[in-house]
Amino acid sequence: MRQPSVTSPVAETGGTSLSEAIRRRAAGNPGAAAVVRQADGATLTYAGLARRADALAGRLRELGAGPGERVAVFLGDGVDRIVAMLAVFAAGAVYCPLDPSAPNRRTAETARALAPRVVVADDPASSWLPDGAAAAGPDEESEPVREADPAGPGSPAYVLFTSGSTGKPKGVVMPRRGLDRLIAWQVASGAPGLRTLQFTAASFDVVFQEVLSTLATGGTLVVVPDGLRRDADALLDVIVEHRIERLFLPYVALQLLADAAGRRSVVPAALRHVITAGERLVVTPAIRALFAALPDCRLDNHYGPTEAHLVTSCTLDGDPRQWPPAPPIGSAVDGVGCWVLDEQLRPVSPGETGELYVGGAGVADGYLGDPGRTAERFVAAPGGEPGLRLYRTGDLVRSGGSGEFEFVGRSDGQLKVRGFRVEPAEVEQALTSHPRVALAAVGLREVSEGVSVLVGYLQTDGAVSHREVVDHLRDLLPPYLIPARTLVVDSLPRTASGKVDGRALAALPLPDAPARPGETASADDLVTAIWTRVLGHDEFEPDDDFFDVGGDSLLATWVVAELSQALDRPLDLSLFLEYSTVEDLAVALETLASGPPRELPSSQIVTLRPGPSGRSVYLLHPLGGELLGYRELARASQAPVRLLGVGWHGRPPAFGSSLADIARVHVAQLRTIQPEGPYLLAGWSFGGVLAYEVARQLVEGGAEVGFLGLIDANPVLDPITGLPVPETEFLAVLDEVAARLDDPGLSAADLTGLTSGETWLQLMGSAVSGGASIAYLRSVLDTARACMNAAMHYAAPPFAGPVHLYQASGSGEEHQEKLARALRPLCRGTLTVVPVPGDHWGLTKAEHASSLAARLDEALENTGTTGSGTSGSAS
Repeated sequence: MRQPSVTSPVAETGGTSLSEAIRRRAAGNPGAAAVVRQADGATLTYAGLARRADALAGRLRELGAGPGERVAVFLGDGVDRIVAMLAVFAAGAVYCPLDPSAPNRRTAETARALAPRVVVADDPASSWLPDGAAAAGPDEESEPVREADPAGPGSPAYVLFTSGSTGKPKGVVMPRRGLDRLIAWQVASGAPGLRTLQFTAASFDVVFQEVLSTLATGGTLVVVPDGLRRDADALLDVIVEHRIERLFLPYVALQLLADAAGRRSVVPAALRHVITAGERLVVTPAIRALFAALPDCRLDNHYGPTEAHLVTSCTLDGDPRQWPPAPPIGSAVDGVGCWVLDEQLRPVSPGETGELYVGGAGVADGYLGDPGRTAERFVAAPGGEPGLRLYRTGDLVRSGGSGEFEFVGRSDGQLKVRGFRVEPAEVEQALTSHPRVALAAVGLREVSEGVSVLVGYLQTDGAVSHREVVDHLRDLLPPYLIPARTLVVDSLPRTASGKVDGRALAALPLPDAPARPGETASADDLVTAIWTRVLGHDEFEPDDDFFDVGGDSLLATWVVAELSQALDRPLDLSLFLEYSTVEDLAVALETLASGPPRELPSSQIVTLRPGPSGRSVYLLHPLGGELLGYRELARASQAPVRLLGVGWHGRPPAFGSSLADIARVHVAQLRTIQPEGPYLLAGWSFGGVLAYEVARQLVEGGAEVGFLGLIDANPVLDPITGLPVPETEFLAVLDEVAARLDDPGLSAADLTGLTSGETWLQLMGSAVSGGASIAYLRSVLDTARACMNAAMHYAAPPFAGPVHLYQASGSGEEHQEKLARALRPLCRGTLTVVPVPGDHWGLTKAEHASSLAARLDEALENTGTTGSGTSGSAS
């Protein structure tokens, strides 16, 4: 954890005394340019700025504005907005900017939430003005305010509205002490008196750094029209023409500017200091080239949510060719304390990931008129330090011993693809590394009810196909991070603050769906049409693997459901394990369609990864009987073995079957496929418990078991909850969902809602999608119910051989030790406990599959030596 450093307020540059600082500048150099309007070249000197701000402040006081009173500012002209900001601070009131580009309805709702005492607007007669608010124009004058600002450090300085997850904006209330420390730090952090572009929108908190630190040190602000923020070429011209020395830009705007400079071979040579904030910085080739051409220009990467404004800073210097692609967010600035905590609010060790909490003078008072959300995000500091409040950022970071923080992602599942948390910046960085992709943004789009896919929005230099993008990304990203669709746009839409406008991107139409299955003429056409609709693109070849072109287990379930409907016969999901290209799947479908249904054994063995025929590892199925969850683990494994999946096929086990009964079916199939040992067995979750009983029966029958791996599995305690298996509520929730399947009024949305509860998600990992057929779902559910019931009644006998227990480290050390302690009495041989990254559901997935595979490979390579296996009768 990093405690805040103690700094004294810098009186001359603090927000509360800024009016006096400007008056001093005006007295010392009255004719110096304070603000320049780029559109017409009009200049406001320091003397003129001080006079206008003091005059408007006097009028605001006459209308009742003072400490704690909110003043809403709704002005179209950037120079007027600067005057109004200074006037509100001089009056001691609370500055509340409204976004001129926002829809009228949102403006009216925000104004009502503010309930301002006074409104400063171009049109004081605007219909959205709240009842009871006095109105003033930007040029109104009264007796100028000359005395010091009457507001104290605890008085509110401003209210800024940010987007809320519920769609209702949140008004962040920042006290004067927070504004004081911000401007004091910014002034101390850079050279004074720089000519600064006033780029930031009025409703974006960086505007205070930009405006106030410039004026407090005698610099000049060059104000550009709002529309020019979106035109990189015009912006570059302004920077060159007005000899801009300092810029505050979001990452996207910086990238666009760098791209324009490189494309036109224009160097903005006057630049001395560039600050980027608001979005994660990615150092692209264009940005490297820009700063290589500006060896005396400094690049700062700032981080901070609106609720704490500036929290950390990182300065990039030296050779830009050596800058990291995703720089750290830096170390805590003065007046700020940073705590990196786990889910139990305990500090994490250096190098470990935790959620960032912020304390100190920079933390806001909370959300205006919303004590519930305030209590949720602003919490008491752990350890009971009196009066210390922390803001919970929701951002995951890692810290090193030097105090530098690395941004990892979000903790709130803000962007999640079928169980995997996706950090958009990682995907966007990989996308922009394509030579023809200038800018990229990533988002989730629903392509069928309950089925969302990752979509990449690309601003390109020339045509780029989805196939080209996917081919480029395969060597850079795991499959789950590769967008299933890409959409080329003329330019990425942006908000008034310069950030990418995610809502505008989400409103862009995706390509039309292809023809329905019934309209196709052949098995190839049928498979191609369904793949296109499910994947969201048609850029795959007949011999492409489904999982290499954007597919995953959930989308495979959807494909199988549609194929089953088209052929009017049930198909098994394991079909994808053997036939995962259009060509192979079409041939398999034609074979199935031409003959009577085949009667397959209940225990089905499928090749997950080819290897030496004489050495096979069998992975036993989890609750539902399916094997697709092992696919990524199998692909990550490098051991010289063949990986086979043992699944349950066809009619579910009879409810009430014992675990020994279910295992006996698999033992018979194993001994048919491989008559003699040594057998190498493993399984995840219930599959591990099943593997334990299969191994016990094999040894009891005189066979040798050379390896038994339990992957976050335990026959005594449930690895998710830590409870004895009979005490879990899992069977009850399975029963509840199964009972509803025959309800004719059950909609896809109802089914998704029914399977979105905490207990279901703990057990099954994700809610049921609307793309799953009821027949398929019933088969999986009934298999899961039978297996769960068997596990609840299983009294595990001891096992004589060695056991490897792979435990999810995300569950915590205490939880892991409890599970291992419960298992030890059953292990008559050695018990090797191996922690692996991830939680119960994540450790077999792409995020962590490679780590788990490496641990398994290591154990398998050491298996087969003398004494490593177990044979004979179990004791």
